Amino acid sequence: MLYFNGRTNGMYKILHLFRLGKFANDNIKFMNENFSNNYHEFWIYGSRINAETKLDLHSFKNVKYVRNIIEKLRTKKVYDFDKIIYHGVFEQEIINFFAKERKLLKRLYLYFWGGDKFYIQNNKWNNLKKKYVIRNAHGIINILPEEKGYMQKYYHPKGKFFCAKYYADYGLMKSIKEQKQVEKDYIAIQVGHSATFTNKHIQIFHLLSKFKDESIKVYVPLSYGNKNYAQRVIKEGKKIFGEKLIALTEYLCEDEYDQFLKHMDIGIFAMNRQQAMGNIQTLLYFGKKVYLRDRSVLVHYFRTEKHCDICTINEISKMEYEDFISFSDISKKNNGRMIEALLRIEPRIKAWNKIFND
Repeated sequence: MLYFNGRTNGMYKILHLFRLGKFANDNIKFMNENFSNNYHEFWIYGSRINAETKLDLHSFKNVKYVRNIIEKLRTKKVYDFDKIIYHGVFEQEIINFFAKERKLLKRLYLYFWGGDKFYIQNNKWNNLKKKYVIRNAHGIINILPEEKGYMQKYYHPKGKFFCAKYYADYGLMKSIKEQKQVEKDYIAIQVGHSATFTNKHIQIFHLLSKFKDESIKVYVPLSYGNKNYAQRVIKEGKKIFGEKLIALTEYLCEDEYDQFLKHMDIGIFAMNRQQAMGNIQTLLYFGKKVYLRDRSVLVHYFRTEKHCDICTINEISKMEYEDFISFSDISKKNNGRMIEALLRIEPRIKAWNKIFND
């Protein structure tokens, strides 16, 4: 049975295209538990299941692991769905498919995670296809409202704009926050969240080098991203900080990673674009001091829109060590309250319902 333009038996039939990875499991569960007013099916593609994903396909009847996503799309079963939501617009083959199957564009919603908006290839025709698909898709979904301006400037989409966020395990974060802080005799500084150049790790290392003789440890999560870049970061970090540089190259499950964030005192995130949202909001919720790049969309979102107490990276060059590490209890409590409101599940459900029932 084909579904065209409207509900069948009062329900939209919605297809989700999800790459196998760390976002899949919790978000499929979130959508299955909260959006039963429509039918959802998930096509999961990518490398085989591993310890990083922990996706139990057998627990969800509407989840299908697809070995070859392009072959699956070409079966025309994709035409059975009223809406198609492509999560994380990174795969050029999928983009090329929609550029060819233009009739599907009026059902297509593109959910941009961050870097996929900026990912440009050397292949001119692939870039033109991507621009065409973005311009003609029915819906554009961003995480932050501040990202709309970039999309309008570079892609000129004709479709509707939406903002929505994935599931956040507030219960887990709350239980970790309530645990007693482990005493330590050093300041733990987190620099970046992944092995991607947008974190500007080496630039931040040089900025922090004036504190290298203080009681600090510099933690650098590098478990995903570019391995060659990760090695450069580690080499430069060791040169400046020696054994005080600690690289996290192995994947941590959500519980372990939240425990790691609880251990931090300071987080520094130098990217200009929307990135590391989970890291930033968790650190703020835990009462940690966070430095963001001046005039970035992240500063505008957390400081201006969400009224969190945020520091900017350009302040560090003028700071003495005590100023750099100090953070008032008032600011900690304020940030905790703001992020607690941000993590509530009700606004997330409302935002996704707006998309599903569009």
